[in-house]
Amino acid sequence: MRRVDLRVAPLFAAILWLPAPAFGAGAGTSSAAFLQLGFGSRPIGLAETFVPIANDVSALYYNPAGLAHPATSNGKPRAGGYEILAAQSLLAQNVNMTQLGLVGRPFGLSVTHMSLGGIEQRSAETAAPEAIVGASGLALGLSVARKIGPLGAGATVKYIREGIANYSASAYALDLGVLHRFESRPISLGLGVSNLGPGLRFIDQTYPLPRTTRLGVAYGLTPEFPHAVALQLDLPRDFGPSVRFGLEYRGFGPIALRAGYRTMSKEQRTAALGTALGSTVSGLSDFYGMSLGAGLLTPFGDLDYAMVPSGELGTSHRMSYSFHFGGQKINAVKSHVP
Repeated sequence: MRRVDLRVAPLFAAILWLPAPAFGAGAGTSSAAFLQLGFGSRPIGLAETFVPIANDVSALYYNPAGLAHPATSNGKPRAGGYEILAAQSLLAQNVNMTQLGLVGRPFGLSVTHMSLGGIEQRSAETAAPEAIVGASGLALGLSVARKIGPLGAGATVKYIREGIANYSASAYALDLGVLHRFESRPISLGLGVSNLGPGLRFIDQTYPLPRTTRLGVAYGLTPEFPHAVALQLDLPRDFGPSVRFGLEYRGFGPIALRAGYRTMSKEQRTAALGTALGSTVSGLSDFYGMSLGAGLLTPFGDLDYAMVPSGELGTSHRMSYSFHFGGQKINAVKSHVP
């Protein structure tokens, strides 16, 4: 009979018994919406089903517990003691986002910066705006993980700052995660909660952070089956529950193909496609909820791309580049450990 390490009980309790989940509180009720835009291109191509995978730098965002396990590629250990990821995104409505991640397991640093310009400022109903202003968001994270028996447990402390025009607010937040990789079969289970904190206070009102709980299972990511099949349940504060499904196929040598889909309520889809306002969105934008991606593994690093149709808002494009350097830290990995 397998023994259970009781040291993990307080961590599971902290995650599963967080106060007042308030899921589905309504769109736009949280601040720092840029924290919901994902991290890196590989997870985006998988519809962000990355909580049970978490085997590269993007674990910093989705599940810091992944830093307690070795980094892998095609199911094999990656050479190099350090990992770096740089990502650039062109999102809907000309929102630009730059992301950087540095990992030296079991520690990691992450930076996300979002900017948006061309916002018309008015204090009255006038034809001409009083000014053209911009908005920005910044998140700095420090992550650490630890192996507790068969489990990886991790946490990220974040500093968050958001501003628009001459107003700004800042806060601290916490992400928690656990990740279990079965030794006897190619299955991983992940659980994470992100953006735990008091919220951002603008002027005289506090707006809560976009807290999200994620639970997922992944199959594959071994030398015998380097592909990935992932299923994940998201419980975001601003919307109702969402189920995500992701696939990664690595049967073309250094090329990886990815696809994913997330479910949403009828109201969300109607709003995104603008059908209630008479819009007849067609072509690629009509595939709202889907995501597509590809990756190229080279001796110099990994180049990844993802495309996400966003309905009436257009299509988002994500590009990221990651590489490993430093001494070999991993000497051997069991064949069924992703």
